[in-house]
Amino acid sequence: MIGKIRNMQTKSSTIVKRSIRSPLKPAKFYADELDRSSRKNSDRLGFQSAVACLDDASHGSTVFRHTKAIADGLQIPIKIIHVLQCANPQNGPSDPIQWQLQHREACDHLRHMLGEENENLLTQDQILLSGLVDDELARWARQHSGSLMAITTRCDPTENHGHTYHHLGSAAQKLLDSSAASMLFVPPEATGDEFVRYQRIVIPLDGSCRAESILPIAIRIARHHGAELVLVHVVPKPEILESSTDDKEARELLKRVRQYNEQNVRSYLDSLKLRLHDESVSIKAVISSEGDPRDRLLAIANDHQADLIVMSARGRSGLTDISCGNIARHVATHSNIPLLMIRQQGSDFRNPDKSPRQSRGPGLFWKSAH
Repeated sequence: MIGKIRNMQTKSSTIVKRSIRSPLKPAKFYADELDRSSRKNSDRLGFQSAVACLDDASHGSTVFRHTKAIADGLQIPIKIIHVLQCANPQNGPSDPIQWQLQHREACDHLRHMLGEENENLLTQDQILLSGLVDDELARWARQHSGSLMAITTRCDPTENHGHTYHHLGSAAQKLLDSSAASMLFVPPEATGDEFVRYQRIVIPLDGSCRAESILPIAIRIARHHGAELVLVHVVPKPEILESSTDDKEARELLKRVRQYNEQNVRSYLDSLKLRLHDESVSIKAVISSEGDPRDRLLAIANDHQADLIVMSARGRSGLTDISCGNIARHVATHSNIPLLMIRQQGSDFRNPDKSPRQSRGPGLFWKSAH
């Protein structure tokens, strides 16, 4: 019976396909279509719970506070998960007394990390796993696909021959690449205030229905925290093959294409603001047409002193054979601001044939780096 209900929900939330070759329509047409698509997507983006993965004493409390801030905004329960590291996870603990001691130490560790005010959470919604941290977290996330997984990025930069490299921690990387769960990445630089309240939330958009599908979630969080939404679109630089170094015709064409794209972006964001004006949240639109979209997004978020970035794991490309787009991965790896990366439930990048087919959305812009 449960399987039938889930199948009915999946069918009811399927986006109606529209050819990407259809001609441009008025802005109101796109606003109405995106409104329908966002409503249908929002049904598939619900979470059963927000799960804080706590294995690091120095960042665990920060991860928990941001997880609670998101869970409160979405009105979903919060759970905490901790992995007891075993020397030989395949055989399990050989000494039951040692196992009890590890269990008690883990509970004391979590209690110290979260404080006495969360004692009820520790006793009722505590999940203790045993094995290798990376593998156990990924396995649990795969088995509980409706959970939002929150974890520290531990993306401390390393230097080599004068170049700085950023990377995700092994547990965060494993969760991203081995599960289809949505994730909250909390970098070590994130605020560790006792009470987290978001004031400004950045929403990267690329004109696709996948990108807009996270708007209902972002609006709920913003409304709860009284935060401002900053809609951001980075116009990709158009490129053509020039016949010479001084090709006036090519430069003029590039100029017209750039103006055309910026005009469409402005119209697109204005239509979104108009559609969302009754959502009781403050909304600002930011357009950038310079630089790499990945770096520009991070720069805009920092310039506007954002507290949170909310974005879809995939945008216009819609590739289902990878865990996320390169822009989303870059932001997760390099951002010093918490990132809520949404992956639509029912999609499985490890088995694209089982993923629901979705519309690519209005063909307003040149294909971006996403």
